[in-house]
Amino acid sequence: MAVQGFELWSVETEYVTADLIIWKRYKNRAQGMVELMLDANPQLAYVHRFTPFIPVGVVVRVPIDPDLIAGRVQNLPQDSLWTDKEGYRI
Repeated sequence: MAVQGFELWSVETEYVTADLIIWKRYKNRAQGMVELMLDANPQLAYVHRFTPFIPVGVVVRVPIDPDLIAGRVQNLPQDSLWTDKEGYRI
């Protein structure tokens, strides 16, 4: 994941969640982007104590990853509870 900046996103309707904003931005699965967005917007942590919905009028910083926008596959490590590091079943 190579985040190269942020984009401002204004919440204009009700019932908007953090993962919905990421889905609308990338139109695909974007693993780890919700967490990066919440790290970049500490005010959302307070809101999430009471409701998953972001209030109307809030401006959110959305992380931009050019690889995801271009449709390149993310190479994330795959951990498993049933195999060891070499891939052999335990």
